[in-house]
Amino acid sequence: MLLLSSLTFIPLAQRNSGGATDVLSSTAPNVLISLDSNGHLANLVDAGNWSVIQSCVQSFLPLTVWFNLTVFDQNMVRVNDVPICSGGAVSDKIASADYVCASASGNYVVYIIRLQLAAVD
Repeated sequence: MLLLSSLTFIPLAQRNSGGATDVLSSTAPNVLISLDSNGHLANLVDAGNWSVIQSCVQSFLPLTVWFNLTVFDQNMVRVNDVPICSGGAVSDKIASADYVCASASGNYVVYIIRLQLAAVD
């Protein structure tokens, strides 16, 4: 009886979870960490190579995930002058992660990278 009554709560827990948004919330920081291996992301930002950054993010994500990446300086002023995204927002349930990385060049610059993800409905 106790076992059967506990099984009735399992579908409720799954239904109330965020589902795709929860998965994307954990995916966003993993993508940024992977991109910044060996300071690669900071080097691309230093060079202003926005198209390569966009291609790299696209290679980490399935086609069913929309993304928008914005680069800020330490004063939260936007650095990228062109959009780094995969089109317009497709959902109002957007997961976001901020990542801090530093330039390895002679002058020390700190960047805040914001990656927003949404599942295509």
